[in-house]
Amino acid sequence: MSGALAGLLTGAVGAGKTTAAGRVVGLARDRGLVCGGLLAPAMLDRGGSKIGIWGVDLLTGERRTLARTDRELGGPSLGIYSFDGAALTWAVGVIEGAVGACDLLIVDEIGKLELWSHAGLAPVVPRLASGEVRRSLALVRASLLAELQARLSQVEQVVFELNAENRDGLSPHILARLFGAREFDNSG
Repeated sequence: MSGALAGLLTGAVGAGKTTAAGRVVGLARDRGLVCGGLLAPAMLDRGGSKIGIWGVDLLTGERRTLARTDRELGGPSLGIYSFDGAALTWAVGVIEGAVGACDLLIVDEIGKLELWSHAGLAPVVPRLASGEVRRSLALVRASLLAELQARLSQVEQVVFELNAENRDGLSPHILARLFGAREFDNSG
């Protein structure tokens, strides 16, 4: 093994994986760690309904629209989502540009588009599998976990299962496990 450790944050659709990853980023930054990569929070309309997906560059704070449910964006489509091809290319560049420039690389998320259509963030998966990224946290829905684990079989992995019971306290545990420091873990 290369010393690389791939954290896989998994849970059901809507469980709060992106929110938990955002908390990990906040805790890591509080402790002086540099976080890079991409978070993909929900884009909500005025009534609070999800109408799309943002992409947020963790190194610069830049935000772009990755996908929408209410309009065609000209890129790949999957289910109710129409993706912006240029924004997906930007997102891959964000993640690849963060490799080597951060202590913790966040990849939100590896899904059907990547694993089944070889689109979206798919170019990032071989980079994670190569072991060149020392510490990463990739988000993946529970139904796709085994498939992503198989693709990352060359590196050590640790799975974090997010659910209603552990949602609020999982982030310090993730940070502690990825960096081997008990002071990050205040869950007992």
